Amino acid sequence: MEISDALVTAITRELLRRLESGELKFTEANKTCPGQICTTPVVHTGSPPAQGRKRVISEADIIRLCPASAGTGQIVELGSRDLITPLAEDYIAKMRITVNRIG
Repeated sequence: MEISDALVTAITRELLRRLESGELKFTEANKTCPGQICTTPVVHTGSPPAQGRKRVISEADIIRLCPASAGTGQIVELGSRDLITPLAEDYIAKMRITVNRIG
């Protein structure tokens, strides 16, 4: 089964509905991750471009790498020469995505 944005959105809506109706209860104790480190996984752009080549990262690329259903505060790694379009920069700011430059 493929996990898509629509599936994640449907699951999130169902959880919110159950929280609002009282079927599920959320306590502060549930926020911790015992024995694990809770971190946002780093998203890589895929295979590195050819040596010295610039890639243009569009809003669609960033949305594909960091979908809104995954929440804010995600981390993405881009090449040091990659260019980010203005619309992609707006999405990055809106979703509070951290962009790490590698290479």
